[in-house]
Amino acid sequence: MGGALLQVAHRAADVTSGYGAALLQTLSALVLVCVLAWVLLRWGAKRGLGLGQGQRMRVIERVALDARRSLFLVEVAGKVLLLGVGDGSAPTLLSEVDKDQLPADPPARAAMFSDVLKRFQKDRDEAKPS
Repeated sequence: MGGALLQVAHRAADVTSGYGAALLQTLSALVLVCVLAWVLLRWGAKRGLGLGQGQRMRVIERVALDARRSLFLVEVAGKVLLLGVGDGSAPTLLSEVDKDQLPADPPARAAMFSDVLKRFQKDRDEAKPS
């Protein structure tokens, strides 16, 4: 009888320390790391970290051509350079752009989904008969 109780106790211990518990611990750690990374990236973005701006050089604009290639407008020593950047290759100087030819204000940003949704809700509310 005592042996049967001992076996049941060992089985209960195996369940709490088995694969299910290990999987739960692993998933919990993964979620914690993802949340921590997201918080740190948001915090850094609000403070201007990672924007590629220094004392002598700044990135004016970046346009992604596809997943592996981009164009950069970079200001260095009073000159504006157009650089082509690709995966696995060094940046290529495409041309020097006259600073006076650049528009004074950057073009308006594309509408965010939340902006479009708010506009839609406003239009719908105005169209409702009172």
